Amino acid sequence: MKKNILSIFSGKKIVGLYIGHETVDLVVCKGTLQGPRMVKFGQTYIYPKDTNKEEIIPEATGDALADENNASKDVVKKTRDDYIVDAIQRVFKENNVKPGSVVTAISSEETMVRYFQMPKIPKREWVAAINFEAKRYIPFRMEDVASDYQVIQSKTSPNTMDVVFVAVKQTSIQKFTTLLERAGVTPVMIETAPFSLIRALNAAEQISPKINTAVVNIETKMANINILRNGVPYIIRDIPLEEGAAEGKPFEPIFEKLLAEIKLSFDFYEKQFPSESIDKIIIYSLIPLENWHELVGKELQIPVEVGDPLRGIRIKKDVVPPKLAVAFGLALRGISEHYIDVNLYKEKMLIHKREELFLKMLFMEASIAVFLLIIVRLVCMRTIAPLSKEFDRTMSERPKVQISIKDKDIEQLERAKNKMEARKFLMENIISSRTYLTARMTDLADLLPDNIWLTEISFEENVGKKDASKVSRQLNIKGYCAIDERVSETDTVNNFLIDLKKGAGVNKGMSSADIISVEKTEIDGAKVARFEILFIGP
Repeated sequence: MKKNILSIFSGKKIVGLYIGHETVDLVVCKGTLQGPRMVKFGQTYIYPKDTNKEEIIPEATGDALADENNASKDVVKKTRDDYIVDAIQRVFKENNVKPGSVVTAISSEETMVRYFQMPKIPKREWVAAINFEAKRYIPFRMEDVASDYQVIQSKTSPNTMDVVFVAVKQTSIQKFTTLLERAGVTPVMIETAPFSLIRALNAAEQISPKINTAVVNIETKMANINILRNGVPYIIRDIPLEEGAAEGKPFEPIFEKLLAEIKLSFDFYEKQFPSESIDKIIIYSLIPLENWHELVGKELQIPVEVGDPLRGIRIKKDVVPPKLAVAFGLALRGISEHYIDVNLYKEKMLIHKREELFLKMLFMEASIAVFLLIIVRLVCMRTIAPLSKEFDRTMSERPKVQISIKDKDIEQLERAKNKMEARKFLMENIISSRTYLTARMTDLADLLPDNIWLTEISFEENVGKKDASKVSRQLNIKGYCAIDERVSETDTVNNFLIDLKKGAGVNKGMSSADIISVEKTEIDGAKVARFEILFIGP
């Protein structure tokens, strides 16, 4: 497991808190030279054993509060949120941990994780370009979600980059943070629970980016299937287990349904990547597996391994922690190497705190580096001192030889100077005539009417091989338009082209724009027209 060297010297403890379906889990970790050490851990049930679940109010609505006021004083009804707040406070108190800043995760049912590829672009353009692309995959307005992403260099193509995009509704994140604040804790980082489990398994060296791995997480009421391709979560699926494993019913129907869902996920993956396959399955379960994992391996003919995330951490002898994989993965933030580093909680105050912490760590790292350089310099000076004296003595004993220097050719220097100035002029022309694709895409999105949708956009910008000052560009736009009986499809496309010509960004550096084709067709019984527009320049 790769360790974060700064966490070893900072001595700071990371508190991971996870609210599951039935329990609240707490793990406190600290970085050491031997690896992460579990300082404290605890688990408590959300509902005490004597709780009558029929008296639990589903949600604290106005009607529920009115019924509570009219009820008998001897019977106090509480919502699930009230029980969760009590459980959070109880798990901190029972394990003698002071409530404060925590790293936590929101359940995978609340989050949307999408994987997509994009052309490689400069880092300064990531935010605008990735949010623009993410609109295709998120069924909500970007203003209504809290989101974050991680860019990973593609291993299949040097000109593309892999993007893992995570989003959650603003209402869900606000409800979640309000719940934590009621319990007296402050969230500094919030991620989706599958990423925490993946980090824990990565710390235990059960996951490798070189092996396509499926991680199956089984809880009492929900299962989660994650397929990692080149270390990137490509598929994340949630499967409800409504049969009621916690109610004492047989596990066979649950496992049969889960095996069918695993096969379905694998079939979808293999259709997307026909030349690849799943190399390994890791099963982590909160319910007894018995020999089911062996049956999965025989059925799918794929090696199966039982998840053991705590094998990569120091634990006191004879201490057997409960199954706390997600909370353990949360407590590894900042201690082990980031596997997928996203944060869905980005309030300004917390950003400032992270920047302050980063500056402190940077100063500490610089101080340690300077101290080590001074020690290395002193050791080197002491080691090479005898060699330096021997070298000086040898040089002093060498016979002196006169060296004749040939006069420089002024004409050669003039020609070299003229050649460099010509190259400088050429480079300045190339730089001054360059354009950016981001500005074109933004302008195109603003000018796109409601009755036209685009299916393909390609842009090329080539520098002349013989004359580098000549730059040719080509922008090809393909799409469909809805046919209106009042306006012909040709006029609709032509009006769209006129708007594009008037725009400041789309046709920059290109003087020619034409409609290549307009063809009538049908999509799902609706009459539409397929069109193609080509910009060429200069």
